[in-house]
Formats: sequence, C-alpha cells, structure tokens
Amino acid sequence: MDPVIEYFFGPGDGSTTRWTDPADTTVGVDAPGPDAIRLDFDGDGRRDDAMWDSDGDGIADTVALDLDDDDRFDAFYRDSGAGLWDRPVDVGEVRGGGAGAPSATPRESPEHRPQPSERPADRVLRLDLDADGTTDAELVGTEKAGRLAGERLYVDSDGDGTTDVVLVDRDGDGTADAAYDRRDPRFSRRGR
Repeated sequence: MDPVIEYFFGPGDGSTTRWTDPADTTVGVDAPGPDAIRLDFDGDGRRDDAMWDSDGDGIADTVALDLDDDDRFDAFYRDSGAGLWDRPVDVGEVRGGGAGAPSATPRESPEHRPQPSERPADRVLRLDLDADGTTDAELVGTEKAGRLAGERLYVDSDGDGTTDVVLVDRDGDGTADAAYDRRDPRFSRRGR
C-alpha cells in the first residue's frame, strides 16, 4: 500500500482544512516509491499538479505545478502558514520524463528565506474568534513544513480579554495532552 500523505489548504486567515490521500505519483529523484498526490492545484481542469512530501514525513511540504500542461513540473511552492502555498521554491534544474523530477530537494528561494534574526523559536498566531477586535486565543508553536505546528493553545474562556486556560500538545500528535488554568505555574511557560 502506498503511503498516506497529509496536506492542508486555507483561505489565508490562518485557518486550514486537512486532507489525506494515498501517494499516487513520484516527484523526487531518489524516492523509493510514490511521494506525492496528484491533483488539479492550478485549476486548469487537469490532475497534472502534485502535493509533494519531499522529506518523507507523511506531510506534504511542497506543491509541484505543471503550468504549461506539458506533463512536467514547472514551478514549486511552499506554504507560508496560511494554507495558500505561496512561497516560491528554487529546485534547480527539472529533468526526467513523464511528469519530470527535481534534480535536488527543494530549498526556499533566497529572496523568500527568512534571515536568522527573523526566525523566532516560537511563532504565535493570535485569533479573534468572535470578531470583536480582541484576541480570544493564541496558538504558540514552531513552523514545520511551512505551517504552524501548535504546541500550546492559550484561550480566553470567559471573554474578559485575558487568556486563562492553556491546552498543551506534549508529543506533537495534534491532540491536547494537558490543560492548565492561569493559577497553575505551567500556564505561563510558552517554551521560550
């Protein structure tokens, strides 16, 4: 059975929808088997694009596009964290038959690569869930495969403008393992 790959799309506001499908095509030169999912990403009516798991961790980190419908991937992008897949990737020369295959693992284009001073250990996504202009929740985590992997979710559960509960994902599986209220000393630790 081919590996299952998880991928995300979103409208650009930080919310995303998760999808999973079995890998059905190979993009990477050294891939031992299918490492991507065919789909119509560019809306041209052809399933000639792919969500590619270039590092084999089960999560798509690159979209490969066939922009001129010649059955070869022409452009590669990574997600900026909003589900838009809008960060160009420099993969060097694209070669091979059929759909084509990158000659190297993608790396971010220099003009889009964050500088060391711009790479905080943790990223914070502030959410105004009721559109009243105040933050109702803060998702704290690190960027992985171009998206925010949440480790702690701070929530204003009583609507007073101050977060008072934190949900913690200790093992990185996407499910909260513990919850602490603001009286607990573990509440204030944000992993910095």
